Amino acid sequence: AESSVSPLGGCEYVWHAAPDGGACFADESGGWIYVSNSELDDHEGGAGALRFDANGTLVDAYSVLHGTSRNCAGGATPWGTWLSCEEVDHGLVWECDPLGIEAAGVRPALGVFKHEAVAVDPLNRKLYLTEDQKDGCLYRFTPYRYPDLGAGKLEAARVIQGETGKVEWLEIEDPSA
Repeated sequence: AESSVSPLGGCEYVWHAAPDGGACFADESGGWIYVSNSELDDHEGGAGALRFDANGTLVDAYSVLHGTSRNCAGGATPWGTWLSCEEVDHGLVWECDPLGIEAAGVRPALGVFKHEAVAVDPLNRKLYLTEDQKDGCLYRFTPYRYPDLGAGKLEAARVIQGETGKVEWLEIEDPSA
């Protein structure tokens, strides 16, 4: 693998190798923050952030998540956080602050499996998650207190045979199983 390099001449943060999913977030100064996952193994994954000013000049770089493995696609939330998904057996979803102020928090209620991506439906207050397996599932998470992802109902989709386009949602009693 190619070695990581620092994006800023004087910055101590070294940008990660194996970039994967990412998103941009507006910041209060008119600039933006780009967050990107690192799909490295053995607890060397995580997510980093590049902060740009309103003119597009790179002004900072820092980690928003470290010590995780194979952080894959993930997804942005309407409330301004980044969900970083671990694409490993027993993988978790981590909610990250793009500003790097708040520590990343694990969200086990979103299930323990080989996560790929997550998308938030703000109108119906649900999250949809994919699993990176040939026989993987499509999951739906309904937070008990939206947008708090600490607890909620996790379900898996099942296509009803013989009824084109019909799906039923089966509740997963133990998201950690």
